[in-house]
Amino acid sequence: MLEKLDTLGACLLAVLMAGTFLFFVIAHAIGFQYCKKLFGTRRITQQNQEIPLEGNLFAACYIRTNQPRVLDQHIHHELPAAFLYRWYSEGKLKLVQQKPAMDIVNYLSIQKDAVIRDKEENSLYQKFCEASGEDGLLGVDEVYEWSYRHPGDLYGYKPEDKGKEWFQNRRMIEPDNPKDKLTNLGIRIRSLTPEGAAKARGLVELQNFLQAQAEDKPCDPVDTNRIDDLLCYGQFFGIADKLAEKWSTHLSKEKTIVVGLCRDLAQAFFDGNNDATD
Repeated sequence: MLEKLDTLGACLLAVLMAGTFLFFVIAHAIGFQYCKKLFGTRRITQQNQEIPLEGNLFAACYIRTNQPRVLDQHIHHELPAAFLYRWYSEGKLKLVQQKPAMDIVNYLSIQKDAVIRDKEENSLYQKFCEASGEDGLLGVDEVYEWSYRHPGDLYGYKPEDKGKEWFQNRRMIEPDNPKDKLTNLGIRIRSLTPEGAAKARGLVELQNFLQAQAEDKPCDPVDTNRIDDLLCYGQFFGIADKLAEKWSTHLSKEKTIVVGLCRDLAQAFFDGNNDATD
């Protein structure tokens, strides 16, 4: 009797393992076909340092979080880090260094009356204005404490939905088809139009270029006239520190400091909220 039970258990385990393997094979195949439909090929190897999607970070967020097997990554602190660096490059933030004791402490001074026309971007900007307190200085500890005291939705909206609107307003997303939204494996079938796919492809090619630069792989020389824009997307992809090190001869000491500070402030903004809601 025990032998029969052992045999049955082994058979069930084998069936379970085979089923799991088959599941992933099917999921992989569907994902492969999806990407062929979206971009014409599963792997995009080309590099480009042109700024894609008209520089719209929300549109980039939509592609990164909602197009499976293309960039398929979740956004955490990278989006606010990208915006912080962009605001710095636009002159809305300035580096301030103080020495209350032995060590120098870095802050970003935020211009509270800055005009930002995009409603959602301005909403994020205003949160950092509030976090800066009366002195208007953004420090890592201050941002963490403010975020911890104000838990909830970091943005007040979903950045990827804002990005989706960017494509929809340009008619770059295929119309809804209730039968084709999701397969039973959860793979998103609804795709971009050919024009939308071409725009999205530019984001992948930019990531390829930045990754090659960060890892010292073969690529074209960086266009020094675009370094601020490229560092903004370096923040978006989480590799701005590596790029700043690579491009150190093209950057002032201040910019190198600001690259790391933007990352740390955004991480504090994200961590404070998470710790308060855990």
